[in-house]
Amino acid sequence: MLPMQSVHPLLVHFPIGLLIASLVFECLAWGFRIEGWRLTARWCLVAGAIGAAAAVASGLRAEQVAKHSFEIHQVMEQHKQFGIAVLTGSVLLSVWGLIELRRPVPFPRVAYVIILSLVVIALSLGAHLGGRLVYEFGVGKKEVRRP
Repeated sequence: MLPMQSVHPLLVHFPIGLLIASLVFECLAWGFRIEGWRLTARWCLVAGAIGAAAAVASGLRAEQVAKHSFEIHQVMEQHKQFGIAVLTGSVLLSVWGLIELRRPVPFPRVAYVIILSLVVIALSLGAHLGGRLVYEFGVGKKEVRRP
C-alpha cells in the first residue's frame, strides 16, 4: 500500500487536466457554437470536481503525516486554500452546468466562463505551490542515501 503522501501527487493530475480541458471545451463550444463540446466541457468539469475532492482529501491526510518547518507550513496552507477554492468552485459550477444543460439558468454564459477561468487560475496557483513544496522544499521526497 502506498503511503498517503505518495497518493496525493498521483491524484492531483486528474483535476488539473480535466478542469483545464473543461475550460478549453467550454470556450470552443461557445466560440464555434458546437453543443457537443459544451456537453464534453460539462462532464470534464464534473469529473474534475470529483478528482478535486479526492485530491483535497488525500492532501489533507498527507498534511497530517508530513514533517515540515514553519516556512513549509505557510506554503502548504496557501496550497491547501487554493485546493479548497478549486474544489468549491468546481462543485458549484458542476451543479450550475448540469442544471443549465436541462434548462437555462438566468445567469449569462459569460459569467460561467469567467468563474470557470477563475477556478483554473486558482488551480494553476495551487499547482505552482505544490511544485514548490516538492521541488524547492522536498516535501514527500525520500532522502537519497549514498554509500
